[in-house]
Amino acid sequence: MSYIYCSDDNHYKFIGSLQNFFEDLVVQPFERNLPELAEDFRQVRIQNLKYQREIILEQGRTDFDKPFEGPQGFSLSPEDKVSLYCGHYMPMHLFSSYHIFTNYLTPVSNKVIFIDFGCGPLTSGIAFWAFARQSDVIYLGIDSSQAMLNKAREINEYGPNRWYPFFSKFETIRNYSQLSQLLDNYIKTDDNPQIIFNFCYFLASRTLDLENLSKVLISIVKEYSQHKMFIIYQNPDPQSLSESLRLELYGNWDILQTNLLKVRTPRFRSNIPASQHIQSFKYDRPINNTLHRDAKVYSDILAN
Repeated sequence: MSYIYCSDDNHYKFIGSLQNFFEDLVVQPFERNLPELAEDFRQVRIQNLKYQREIILEQGRTDFDKPFEGPQGFSLSPEDKVSLYCGHYMPMHLFSSYHIFTNYLTPVSNKVIFIDFGCGPLTSGIAFWAFARQSDVIYLGIDSSQAMLNKAREINEYGPNRWYPFFSKFETIRNYSQLSQLLDNYIKTDDNPQIIFNFCYFLASRTLDLENLSKVLISIVKEYSQHKMFIIYQNPDPQSLSESLRLELYGNWDILQTNLLKVRTPRFRSNIPASQHIQSFKYDRPINNTLHRDAKVYSDILAN
């Protein structure tokens, strides 16, 4: 059964029960669940989406566990900020992840451990669930924000149609330093699951400790070198960014990739040709009746 439709011109949209899920858990909270505001600021919220993205959400890099204090005594709770984030960013990130998975992540075995760094509200998780279909997937989500993890758990339990969760094997943690111990609990000696490390906009985090992340990741890939592994990276199209922001966002991936390529066992290589790192696609964004948006994303996949 298909849950995401893609036309010949790379135009993605939800279909079937996944469309109902998005309406219930993303669109309705975005449009209805924010508190009543003073009239002036309510007009800003409704009409000025740029204010929401740049001031309230800080381009998705805000601290989602802290309330937003605005003008005229207006405030948003962490849960409200997460609702705003889902409305603005979840469709694009979900479809960009699905686009990357379907075009470059093959083959995928029946047993997979999907490790989602900066998992947010389960965005890439849903994309992978729709892509992997009937595979036996263990989902491990990592996010420093408790509000985001709460939303991820709510979305997972709701599932595609309220009948069953997206992932029956589902766990979240706030610190990736716990990841090695967590993996030990899931990898058995009698199976050989593929391990997928997913970095969807995670390396743009302002609080990222890149040195510690490199140590943790290299330690894990060495320990489980006998497993097939993929390391997936995506971030905004660098051509759309200022030079300073481009260096800030892409420097982390350059360093992490360089560190991984130095590892002798296992040996990693890129699955995406250099000419195809920037991907273009279209998607439906059913917020404020904004449909058929064009988007670009920079992506890469390392595989052993």
